[in-house]
Amino acid sequence: MHKQNVFVATGVNRLDDVRKPMITVFPDPLNPGKFLACFQATDCDEMIDGYSYDELLCIRNTISEALTDMDVKETVLEYNKNNPKFTRFKD
Repeated sequence: MHKQNVFVATGVNRLDDVRKPMITVFPDPLNPGKFLACFQATDCDEMIDGYSYDELLCIRNTISEALTDMDVKETVLEYNKNNPKFTRFKD
C-alpha cells in the first residue's frame, strides 16, 4: 500500500488562514501502477476572488512537487514490474 502524500501551497494567503490549497497524491484504483492528484481548498474565498503572482507561483511549485512525486512512484512501480528478479525499490 502506498502512503498518500500531501502537498500544501503554504504561500497562499486566506482570510481564515486555515485552509491552504493542497494536493493529495494517491494510487488510482482503476489503473494499477498509476496515481491520481486530488486538489482541495483551491477556491478563493477572499473579498476579491483571485490569486496574486506570488500565490500562483506557490501553487505552481506545489503542482510541480506533486507531479515529481507521481513520476517517481510510477517509475518505481514500472521498474519493479519489469525487473522482478532484482531487489525491489521502495517508493
